[in-house]
Amino acid sequence: MNNSSSDAADPLSLERPRGTDWPEILEIDARAFALPKPLPADEMIEFRNRAGEGDTVIIRDTGSDGRPIVAVSLYFPVPLTVPGGESATTAGLSWVSVSATHRRRGLLRRMITEQYRTWREREFPLATLTASEGGIYERFGFGPAIFSHRVRVTPASAQFRTPPPADSRVRYGNSEQVVRHVPEVHRRWAAGRNGAITRPETWWPSIIADRAFRRNSQTSGLHYLLHADGYAAYRIDARDKTAIVEDFVAATPEAHTDLWRVLSSLDLVSAVTASIPVDDPLPHKLVNARALEVQGRADELWVSILDVVAALELRTYGADGDLVLDVTDGFGDRAGRYRLTVADARATVTRTDDAPQAGIDIATLSSVYLGGVGVREMAAAGRIDADPEVVAQLAAMFAVDEAPFAGTFF
Repeated sequence: MNNSSSDAADPLSLERPRGTDWPEILEIDARAFALPKPLPADEMIEFRNRAGEGDTVIIRDTGSDGRPIVAVSLYFPVPLTVPGGESATTAGLSWVSVSATHRRRGLLRRMITEQYRTWREREFPLATLTASEGGIYERFGFGPAIFSHRVRVTPASAQFRTPPPADSRVRYGNSEQVVRHVPEVHRRWAAGRNGAITRPETWWPSIIADRAFRRNSQTSGLHYLLHADGYAAYRIDARDKTAIVEDFVAATPEAHTDLWRVLSSLDLVSAVTASIPVDDPLPHKLVNARALEVQGRADELWVSILDVVAALELRTYGADGDLVLDVTDGFGDRAGRYRLTVADARATVTRTDDAPQAGIDIATLSSVYLGGVGVREMAAAGRIDADPEVVAQLAAMFAVDEAPFAGTFF
């Protein structure tokens, strides 16, 4: 594929990479995302097992010496749990970068246009991404859909309301136990958590390896706390004796309490930091809720509905109803009027010419899809055009029992 001439009029060539291009792609990634150096060779091999050659797009400047690659984007098949427990394989957009020397030339739009064409051809219902910058992707139909709280827990003040069990039910795991236990309990947790990303098997070697390039000289390797229904992986920053929780999974309320009870009693640790769901019950389990300080709120996952009918029929709903949505789309082919009919929590969606009751753009619909952004919030912000009673009906339909939480960065 080559959608651009390589002559002097337009030397920027849109291509699929060859195997020999990957060292240059890794250098571009390190430069674009301010990394100290590119991925090491063993990590590169594992990474390429996650992304196929046909899932990557590059733009090459054929008019410059050496014909350098000046832009790159790729995607992974990323399984996402939607409300009701269905797992949808999404197109997980990642590694999107344009060289600082080639900005404002439409390269990002060209790459995502090509990726969008591929996603639609392969019938992905949704696309997902974790954004390094917040103002880029809405124009392509992505909306922030999952948020997390960055918290700091002070162990000296973190007393639990319930007395500790005779046995903590938590043990440190060795490497063999981690390999055996962690992927399985994560899979079980992700299957039951709205918004969770189920990590494909090919992702685990890199995650568990915890290679040195992922930390600095003052932070430890990962320590794993294992519970029958969960785990926590943390490292220690020797500079301020902070425990940094990198991965936390609890498939039951008991596992959540047991793991946090151990984390909040680590010896010589001044604070524990973690990213948790916005509705995490931890502060309510403490005698002094101020022992947990919310230091920030981050958009954890962005979603773009690629197929409105398929995506809306995947999830379950909080209330029955029948509404016609007028969906606008300034990028792709998703615009149109859709009748959303929900009965017994399941939806039937059809295109229609009937008069719409609510106007909504595709990025806004994508934001409210998992229930992590409220319909009423979007209406109050002028992002949904509907009468108050329609907003109330739509809000009840899209309501969820728990806030979505992805738990994985890609």
